Amino acid sequence: MIKKSIICCMLLCLGYSTARSQSVFSWPVITRDNKPWTRWWWPGNAVDTLGIKYNLEQFRKAGIGGVEITPIYGVKGFENKFIDFLSPQWMQMLHYTMTESKRLNMSTDMVTGTGWPFGGPQIPMQDAASKVIFRTYTLKGGEKLSQLVTVNNPRQKDVAPLQVLMAYSDNGNKTDLTNKIGKDGRLSWIAPPGNWKLIAVFDGKTLQKVKRAAPGGEGWVMDPFSEQALQKYLQRFTTAFSKNRCPAPHAFFCDSYEVFGADWTKNFFQDFAKDRGYRLQDYLPALMQDASEDTVTRVIADYRQTLADELLHHFVIPWTSWANHMGSITRYQAHGSPGNLLDLYGAADIPEMESFGSAHFDIPGLQEDSLYPEMQKEKLDLLLLKFSSSAAHVMGKKFASSEIFTWLGEHFRVSLAQCKPVLDQMLISGINHVYFQGSPYSPKDAPWPGWQFYASINVTPENTFWHDVPAFDHYISRVQSFLQKGEPDNDVLLYWPVQDVWAMKTKDILLQLTIGNAGEWLDPTPFHQAANELMKEGYGIDYISDLQLQATRVIDGRLKTPGAAYRALIIPPCHYMPEETLKQIVQLAKAGAKIIFLDHLPDDVPGLYDLRLRGKIFYQEEKLLSPEAAFSGDHSRLLEKGAVFTGNDIRALMHMTGIMPEGFETAGLQYIRRRDHQKYIYFITDLRDKAIDGWIPFAENISSAVFYDAYTGDIGKASLKHENGKTFLYLQLRPGQSIIAEGYSKENITGPSWRYAEPAGNSETLGGKWNLTFVQGSSLIRKSYTLDSLVSWTSLSDSAKVFTGTAKYTLTFNVPSKRANDWLLNLGVVDFSADIKINGHAVGSLWAVPFEVRIGKYLKPGKNKLEIDVTNIGANRIAAYDRKGINWKKFYDINVVNMLYKPFDAASWNEVPSGLIGPVTLTPLKGIFPE
Repeated sequence: MIKKSIICCMLLCLGYSTARSQSVFSWPVITRDNKPWTRWWWPGNAVDTLGIKYNLEQFRKAGIGGVEITPIYGVKGFENKFIDFLSPQWMQMLHYTMTESKRLNMSTDMVTGTGWPFGGPQIPMQDAASKVIFRTYTLKGGEKLSQLVTVNNPRQKDVAPLQVLMAYSDNGNKTDLTNKIGKDGRLSWIAPPGNWKLIAVFDGKTLQKVKRAAPGGEGWVMDPFSEQALQKYLQRFTTAFSKNRCPAPHAFFCDSYEVFGADWTKNFFQDFAKDRGYRLQDYLPALMQDASEDTVTRVIADYRQTLADELLHHFVIPWTSWANHMGSITRYQAHGSPGNLLDLYGAADIPEMESFGSAHFDIPGLQEDSLYPEMQKEKLDLLLLKFSSSAAHVMGKKFASSEIFTWLGEHFRVSLAQCKPVLDQMLISGINHVYFQGSPYSPKDAPWPGWQFYASINVTPENTFWHDVPAFDHYISRVQSFLQKGEPDNDVLLYWPVQDVWAMKTKDILLQLTIGNAGEWLDPTPFHQAANELMKEGYGIDYISDLQLQATRVIDGRLKTPGAAYRALIIPPCHYMPEETLKQIVQLAKAGAKIIFLDHLPDDVPGLYDLRLRGKIFYQEEKLLSPEAAFSGDHSRLLEKGAVFTGNDIRALMHMTGIMPEGFETAGLQYIRRRDHQKYIYFITDLRDKAIDGWIPFAENISSAVFYDAYTGDIGKASLKHENGKTFLYLQLRPGQSIIAEGYSKENITGPSWRYAEPAGNSETLGGKWNLTFVQGSSLIRKSYTLDSLVSWTSLSDSAKVFTGTAKYTLTFNVPSKRANDWLLNLGVVDFSADIKINGHAVGSLWAVPFEVRIGKYLKPGKNKLEIDVTNIGANRIAAYDRKGINWKKFYDINVVNMLYKPFDAASWNEVPSGLIGPVTLTPLKGIFPE
């Protein structure tokens, strides 16, 4: 029977399926670059041609466009199949992979090594990652040092050579004593009158080895600040590819920076003097935080800037040059580095971010793993994610990629519904090419759950959600097909004052800019506050560095970087700014740019060298900009062809520039905008707990627009209205949904309209006898069940408690006798994805919140047959495995750990609900025509 239920405030957004009929509108042809790619772990390199062929074909069928090979530790029991990295046999497997990928219209990337970070057997100790070691001694006048000038740590004794020994007196004298030390470490020097402090600096070693290395890849981690070490490291690759006549992969990849404790390199003193203009040896007490506060701040900032320069010029740039010479490109994750993230990302061919850890969203009905309540409040920081995409946009890179879903949830507990809002937020941040983390290689005959890798959501056929991965991948491909078009079209550039970061007071002189410590170097800063306020106001922003500003010009009043054009440059409140940066900003303003200074002008130049001369240049440039009194309110003044705006109110200052915000953010939505010739491309998503049903103002003048729903495939012309010189878009979105809007600036296109709708009556619950059969999965259950009400199938029997796979729900029902233009089917709670048929017609896959779809076109008078195939996750089955002691965790190195990095054990897990929980409802719809 049909039971009535009253729905309050139901907003509908799903369009109608014009995509399936002949239409003037159509989706772009999907390319392999539009598709998601995946990190393909090769455990122990124990791969063969049959396994490679099988894995790649499965990826291809699921809609994956390419793989990134990452060799790691192996599987116990398969030692006889291990292949040494870069050996002739390994190169054969690589070549075969690229050949097969090409046959399948896929592509192949590879990590420049095994595990992470760069390192291996070709790195001798002298080229391994360095860690500075200080030893201090005190002497009085007339005394001689009785101690040997050597390191105390016995592990460092034979590997940490002395670089310098300096003596500093209490009256300001300093003396280099390095050449007065004998081979035995004894100092031949008698202290002159006064009190003396001696500081010895040793080039120590981190003693870090490659993490999660594969066979043939074990060894010391490479010094990332030494080009000599890099070239020695890369030579092994050059030789292997040349000798084995193997073409280079599509891209060489470098994972996030995890060179733990590396804060030095053997040429650091020389490079520092060349780049900073003075000898660091003369200021070692300041480096050790024993000097005036200003001197300490400046010397440590100079140290950090030099380390950043070493990483950029001695690692990223030459590594990318090598890859290009090999006929390849680079993908680079800069986060975690002790360097300027914008410059590092921008030096690679494809800058890459990553999502890491759990992410909470307020979307109603979204089921997030409750295993670790302490992680449920964590959210992705959109402003952190924008560092890589900003570099891509500013520097003209076609792709901004991201490793995605790393540690999103516990093993066997992540659903595709949980993945979608994370994915949408990454896309909103400017990412347009995602790589799953990840897909372990597994032989076809490997018993369930196959070969595993920790931190991975396991996008493989062994994961039950693979059943709906093709639909998930199709969604990604559709969205990325638009986000890879044209050019980025953000409104403003926001200057990142990295010198303020380098000047931060921290416990250690080494400052790594990781995702995990963004609460220290990013969140508390005025830069972060300004970025947050701009985005809340509806402005699209990209960040820009000092170096990137030097490559910026003004064309027709817009700031033109190598990759995009912007309407204004915003300088957040900052203390330090290089004089050459300030001079460039003045020149940009004179050439016609709009420049906004928030709160105050920069206070000073960074660093210690030649402060008086550099400061004079700095203050001369500042005088050209604006008097300090201009910050008592919000002001503007012309500067030759351009204008300078000063004040404290971002909203007011942006209004003064005439730059209009988009209305999506102020309506609670998130968006990203691109421009493709005379078209504007918007990707819009609702990741909050409220729906939107109303008019949204565009910042641009739009003549006509088309909606593309990547989830359903529906397409239709959107409703626009023009009032007071503004264009408004009528938009309906439920929490968790997204839409692509393509706006035409001049052309008034024609085609089928988007079908807006609202309820034509109350929703009615589909009741009656549900038939349940288990159709695919573990230990197939032969028995079928008749259900009077929908419940988790785990309550039906002991075998159903641990069943992992797909079950079919069937119901015969009559369409309610109500007048309606269409009907909305809502499945209520689904654990965890569903495929729907009505009267034998495939309706589609529902794998994300809200689990609803229009079905009017499939209904007929009288009785109708509804079939819903529901697929669960593998949690209950793996818990049963662990309770029974089944040995599936058979991996070397870290084996399998949980999200807390403790040994994985699911034996104590509570039962995870599975199946169609409902309630399943039908809602009559009537079309509306917004005006």
